[in-house]
Order: sequence, then C-alpha cells, then structure tokens
Amino acid sequence: MHLFRRARIPLACLPPTLQAPPVGSDPRLEPWAECDVTVSGAEIVSVVPSHRTSSTAALSASLTTTDLEGVLVFPGLIDVHTHLDKAHTWHRAPNPTGEFWDAIQALGNDSKRWTEADILLRAGFALRSAYAHGTVALRTHIDTGAGAVGEPGHAAMQRLRQEWQGRIHLQTVSLCNLAAFANGESHRIVELTARYGATALGGFPQPNPDLPRQYDALMAAARELGVGLDLHVDESGLAHAECLRAAAEAVLRNRFPNPVACGHNCSLAIQDPARAASTIDLVREAGIHIIALPLCNLYLQGRTRAPAAAGSMSAGPAQTPRWRGVTLLHEFMDAGVTVASGSDNVRDAFYAWGDLDAMEVYHQSVRIAHLDTRLDASPAVVTTGPARIMGLLSRGYGTVAPGAPADLIVFPARTFNELLARPAADRRLIHGEGFRPRQIPDYAELGSA
Repeated sequence: MHLFRRARIPLACLPPTLQAPPVGSDPRLEPWAECDVTVSGAEIVSVVPSHRTSSTAALSASLTTTDLEGVLVFPGLIDVHTHLDKAHTWHRAPNPTGEFWDAIQALGNDSKRWTEADILLRAGFALRSAYAHGTVALRTHIDTGAGAVGEPGHAAMQRLRQEWQGRIHLQTVSLCNLAAFANGESHRIVELTARYGATALGGFPQPNPDLPRQYDALMAAARELGVGLDLHVDESGLAHAECLRAAAEAVLRNRFPNPVACGHNCSLAIQDPARAASTIDLVREAGIHIIALPLCNLYLQGRTRAPAAAGSMSAGPAQTPRWRGVTLLHEFMDAGVTVASGSDNVRDAFYAWGDLDAMEVYHQSVRIAHLDTRLDASPAVVTTGPARIMGLLSRGYGTVAPGAPADLIVFPARTFNELLARPAADRRLIHGEGFRPRQIPDYAELGSA
C-alpha cells in the first residue's frame, strides 16, 4: 500500500462527507480539501482529511508514504467526446478557411485513406498523448456511413480497446447521417454497432420537417440494440436550429429508456431566452446529458468574411468573430442537467490544434464559459460529469474516493488560481501504488501518414 499525504482534492471530486473546504477559506475561490489518500493495488482504499493524520500514524508507519506537500491533485480525467478516426490528418487534409462545411469536404475526401492500419497509427498516437496528459477514460465517435467508411474505424478501436485495457477505458459511438439512417442505411450501421460493441448510436441531425421520424427510427434501433444515443446537435449559429428541442421531445414521445447525450448545442445561445429556457426544461425532463466542445466550437463558430470585391471569385477578408459558439452551460447547471466538456477533434479539418489534453479542455471551459463564477462545480466538466454520461461514475471514475481507480494527477500548484494561471505547467501521474512515466509521443512518429 502507498499513502499519499496532503493532497488538495477538488471538492467536486470528493465524497459528500469530505466536501468541506478548510476553515477560513472561500470555496468560491479555492474549492479543495486537503486529504490523505491510501492506495492498495489499483484501487483507492481510504481518503481522510489530512488533519486526522495522527489517528492513522500507526498504520502509516507500515506504508510507503509520499508527502505531496499541499498541491492540487485531480482524479484521472475523462474525455467524453472525441473523433479518433479523424485525428492527426491536418497535414494531408487541411482546412485553411476554418469553415465547417469545408471541413466536411476535406475529411470526406481524406476518408478514402482510412484503412484499419492508417487509423491504428493515428488513433494510437492520440491515445498515447491522452494518457500522457492523465486521461483514463475516453469516448470516440466513428464515422459509420456509406461505402467503406466505418468498419476500419470500428475494427481499429476494437484492437485499441484491448491494447489499452487497464489504462484507458475506451468507448465508441457509431456516427451517421440521421436522414440516411432513416431512409435505408440503417442495416449496416446497426450491424457494425452490434458486432464491434459500440456504446451508442450517434448522428448529426439537421433541421427538416422529417426530423421527428428520423429520431424515432434511430431510437427504435437503439432500443433494439440496448444502447444509448450520443448526438451532434445544433452545431451552428442558426437561431432556427432546434434539434436539441426535437431530441428531448422524441425521448419523451418514445419513452426512450437508455442514456442520451447531446453535444455542441451552440445555437441555443443565440435563441430567444424564453424559448431557450423552455428547451432546457424539456432537456431536464427527458434526462438528456449535455456536452460542450469549447475548443472546436471556438474555432469553427462565428467565422465571417467581408463582402468580396467586385468581380472577385474569392471571399473578402476575414472579420473578427462576434460570438464563440459555447452553449448555455450555466443555465443547464442551474437546471440540474449533467454537463461535461470534451476535446472533440484533434489536428484535423474541424480543429487544427489540440492534443487530447482534457486539462486544456478544463482550462478553456473555465475561461470561455466564465466557470470561474462557479469554480467549485467546474472540475466536474472533465471528471464526474463525463463519468456519469459514460456510465462510469458507479465505478468511481472521476472521483477520489474509496473504491475508485487509483489514477491521480499531481499538479505543481497549491491553489486553483495557480493552476489556472499557468496551464502549460507539468504534472506527475499516479497509477496504482506509484508514479508512472509521462511520455508524450513525438509527431515524427506519424511520418507522412
């Protein structure tokens, strides 16, 4: 066994009985409690306030002990929304305009190269990066449409799921076009989902009169498969886009019993406040979970250009964005809806940057969505929130509690202010009863793939 003393754990990640900040501190500014954490094998067996150390002195004498000296310690992070089949394709399918539909075209063309071996190389590199940053669970969407796209991705993820067992819990979602699914393509998508053990059916619904029937068809298939839904919803600045509202209505109409998550939800932020509030009420009633993708939506949304010059075939110069695409996180939290933030795309046409570092996602969520005003709840967006969405909270993921996995991230920061002020700071990783190496892979390994 190993005793890690004086770890400052975010209150949101502790059991309720330990969610008390130090006497005299303000949890709005520094929402942590200093604890001693005992690990046996791969599991946390004890978490007690550090001021009770004297009562455990006899026990600690027989333990390997590390004094963490009062720095912040997070549980292993959880990335609930990624696209490993697209990752690290920027060098061969760039998107210089940064526009959403240009990204669709660029990656559609590149998908001809998505063999199982190609995806294994790129996705494996991405998982190694995520693990080096402290991620212990991850969900990826896999394009599962017409033609050859789909099976190579599912096959690659099945291999990676086995290879990474015990380090990263990997879940998959079959991403498809809802209209195509409802109009004849469902058989192959359902077959791949079942054969490769996907956790959920996914899709990118678009506003159209047939949307209720499309949702009904997807939910009927998911019910038959015994899986949930994880949807890309309203990823635009169009006020009339209400696919999130339609999803909630469909869940209630179908009495759909399995978990449902909706990612993006950007257009909700520019809709009439009363209409948005009523949609949030429906989401809460339907039990839908909400996933924000702040990095990718900051990149894609709000891009505008000045009018083209007379006679020119090209667009005018780029203009400063007026909005940044983040959904109504505060309002969802106030309504009691489970929320999370995810990486989304990494070094591909949808997002040119990123490294599957869920801590970067946390930093940017706090800054972009002003989660500093509810700092005590903020760590949940990359810990307990995604753990609940992925069905892993009951297994202790996202928490520092007895029975939870012994995966911890030790930061060189004593306070949240220090942590958020220096996001590029290094970190140490605990796995089981000791520290594990942190090896970030070299881009050269990808070659020209």
